[in-house]
Amino acid sequence: MTTTIESKMTMTKQSLCLRSSLCLRALLAIFMACPCITIVAAPPGIILQTGGVIRENDDGEIVDIDLSDRTLSEPLITALTKLPKLSVLRLRRTSISDEQLGQFITLKLRMIDLRNTNITDDGLVHLAKMKSLVDIQLEKSKVTDIGIQQLAGLSLKSFNANYCTSISNRSLAVLAAMPSMEQIQLDYTKIDDNGMAVLATASRLTRLRIRGVDVTGAGLVHIAQLKNLSRLNLRDTSLDDAGLAVIAALPAIDWLDISECRLATPDGLGQLGKASTLTYIDLWETKTNDDVLATFGGLTKLKFLNLKATYVTDNSLPILLKLNQLAELNVAGTQLTDTSFLALGKIPSLKKLNVANTDIGFDTIDTLIESHKDLEVIEFEN
Repeated sequence: MTTTIESKMTMTKQSLCLRSSLCLRALLAIFMACPCITIVAAPPGIILQTGGVIRENDDGEIVDIDLSDRTLSEPLITALTKLPKLSVLRLRRTSISDEQLGQFITLKLRMIDLRNTNITDDGLVHLAKMKSLVDIQLEKSKVTDIGIQQLAGLSLKSFNANYCTSISNRSLAVLAAMPSMEQIQLDYTKIDDNGMAVLATASRLTRLRIRGVDVTGAGLVHIAQLKNLSRLNLRDTSLDDAGLAVIAALPAIDWLDISECRLATPDGLGQLGKASTLTYIDLWETKTNDDVLATFGGLTKLKFLNLKATYVTDNSLPILLKLNQLAELNVAGTQLTDTSFLALGKIPSLKKLNVANTDIGFDTIDTLIESHKDLEVIEFEN
């Protein structure tokens, strides 16, 4: 009996081995017949250990890594250079150095985020070699005009050097000369009216953000023919009435922030009533008053309106009620009263109403909250 059992066990093992061998051969045959099948390696452990955000394509290959606020090391940098499909690399608020950027030149990056880093003009020499780049983010870095000029050979679509305070009209000229350029952000730089002329031929420009610069109507006249410009941020600039006339005539303007533009008069601000394409407008701490609002009756596409710290009173209520697509309205620090607040709460599309620093009564707040379940009422601000 023992011999029989052992014999059967031996035969069973041989059978299993034969089956395993056949399975392996079958799998091999499939791979040989279908070269399209690939085996994707798991992301390097050192990348996973950082806790960064990783995005993969449909084939399981890493294409986007966000290492913002993470600790960088040489082994980590090396691991990144070995990701052939990596196209987006975000290194905001990291210790990335100019020298380390040079290790990425073999990658086909399309976007690199270097905001809040110590990258200098030496680092831009390496970026200039990455011909695949279309989006560079350098906000609050250490770059200057000299470094930006190194990028002239790239076909960028988006560029951000906000708060790089030594950048001047020379850099704007480099960026505007790129036929592919669609978005420029140069907050608190040395851009002025003299430099704005180069934008006249930036026909693909859709977004311009130049907060805190000394630009007036004399400079803005050069964007008058930009038919694709839809997003404009001029907060805390020298914007005047002449500039507002240019803005009001832009055919595609959709999003506008002119908060803290204190040179513009009510007469100038009233010209914005002609910009019927607007869906977003920020007028915080401007000279906006009831006369200005009286011109806004045709802005029926507005979804966001910020009137914080303006001179608006209950007299503007009829106009505000005409804006029946409003989703967010900020009237903090205005002279509106409970009568207006209760009426505004009835705008069917309204989702957020900021009434901080007004004389609104507690009963009115309770009524708004109880009567409009989908409405967020902001009573206090930091």
